[in-house]
Amino acid sequence: MATLYVGFKGNGNSSNKIVNKLIGEKLFLTNSYTGICKDIEDIRNTYDLVYMFGLDKTLKGSIRIDCVAIKDEVSLKSNIDFDILAGKLNERGIRTTIGYTPTRSLCNEAYWYMLRKYNCHVVFLHVPSIKYITDSFIESIQTAL
Repeated sequence: MATLYVGFKGNGNSSNKIVNKLIGEKLFLTNSYTGICKDIEDIRNTYDLVYMFGLDKTLKGSIRIDCVAIKDEVSLKSNIDFDILAGKLNERGIRTTIGYTPTRSLCNEAYWYMLRKYNCHVVFLHVPSIKYITDSFIESIQTAL
């Protein structure tokens, strides 16, 4: 199965730290609305599954799995079984919630474009800031995925 791991550029970004440690193909998105669109349009490979990671500073030692993205009043929803993924993360000691309400944010924009490109075989995981990201946290994520 071809899998892509996506984070955002920047060494101080927790999504970057996590994706850098995962084994497999990686993409780091530009931290701008225009850049994200171009970065995703430029992807040439086909993937069966895309895991996207983004920062949510309100999280502390937990992950939120987002189910839906919205742009220009068009909602796109992933077809991933969120309960199974949440269960795998929880089993590895990572508290997980599932988010059903998209926000108007850079993460939402990236998720929407990726969902459109890969026909909903995409999942977006919001992760805490870098001070809450430990090697064991990353190892737990890698084992769950």
